[in-house]
Amino acid sequence: MLRPAAEEANAPWAGFHTFRHTCASMLFERGANAKQVQRWLGHHSPSFTLDTYVHLLDEGLPAPVDLLVELGGASGLVASVDTAST
Repeated sequence: MLRPAAEEANAPWAGFHTFRHTCASMLFERGANAKQVQRWLGHHSPSFTLDTYVHLLDEGLPAPVDLLVELGGASGLVASVDTAST
């Protein structure tokens, strides 16, 4: 049923795995993680999903983490650790 529809749409290359690939790319684009995509597609492990679809993931690096901001300005904690070591 899929093959005749794909040929009629002038897309003979489109098959079942084309739809799975599209589904995976849409899930990753929407922020799903490897475990969620693995379960959605029925893969045996998230590592298989990553091996198969790693090219879909953003290769950019996020901004560096500012620990003082992330820890809520815990400068007192840093100072107490510095004085404890002297």
